[in-house]
Amino acid sequence: MLLDNENEHLKVHEWISKYTEEGQFDIVTGYFTVGALAYLSQQVNARITKFKFILGDIVNSEMDTNRAIDLLNENITIEASFKLNKLAREAVSFLQQEKVEAKTLEPNFCHAKVYLFTPLSKDDRDNYFISGSSNLTEPGIGLKITNNIELNIAETGNNNQYKELIQWFDDLWLKPQAHKNKTLFDSNGKKFTKPFKEYLIEEIERIFIEYSPKELYYKVLFELFGSQVLSDQDNLEFNRQVGRLENTAIYQALYHFQQKGVLSLIKMFHKNVTEVQWRYSG
Repeated sequence: MLLDNENEHLKVHEWISKYTEEGQFDIVTGYFTVGALAYLSQQVNARITKFKFILGDIVNSEMDTNRAIDLLNENITIEASFKLNKLAREAVSFLQQEKVEAKTLEPNFCHAKVYLFTPLSKDDRDNYFISGSSNLTEPGIGLKITNNIELNIAETGNNNQYKELIQWFDDLWLKPQAHKNKTLFDSNGKKFTKPFKEYLIEEIERIFIEYSPKELYYKVLFELFGSQVLSDQDNLEFNRQVGRLENTAIYQALYHFQQKGVLSLIKMFHKNVTEVQWRYSG
């Protein structure tokens, strides 16, 4: 059966919810989002006795260690900003379970995407696999609309493809490149390792530790008006108008983050007015 994220076919998340019984779930994905992990926790966690994840080297060991891994996958929308804290906590709770194992591929990049379910009942009819283009992200599994087109093949039963994929996963899990520890560098450039699952948990925890409401507010404003802010930076007349605003008593009485919001809204208004004037003058 075909699974995609646009047409009348089932989405990956719908297949997982519909066909997952009690058993083991093995997943190979290049990267993931906290929302997709939280979805697994909400939908099938109670039915699964063991999860095994194989992920690509999400952050290359040579990169700046201060750079957070891209657990969000896409820009934070207003709706996602309010849900992010809750989803991050659910994802952390999910990963902290003993039944969840995770390995990373170093130094390989993992482009493969595979979802394998093996039932405890030993009923071959309950086996299934999903293989294709969908990473374990909200857009990938069809929970969120995206411009990307995803396509996967899914089948139930104990056919040759399922058997070959199970063998392929087991071989990959045991390869030397599949590590339970993540290679990192400290501030002095000294190499060290950390359990990969612990590393993932710490990175996700940074979302709800470091993102205050004010920072989320900034992020939303930038996503909505950032391009306009950048385009108006060289507009001398507009900058003079903003300068006069910043000297008013009302502006000075605002909190700093409120001032940022006012400037962003004015920039948006200025751009829209300019576009209207241009249309009518043309």
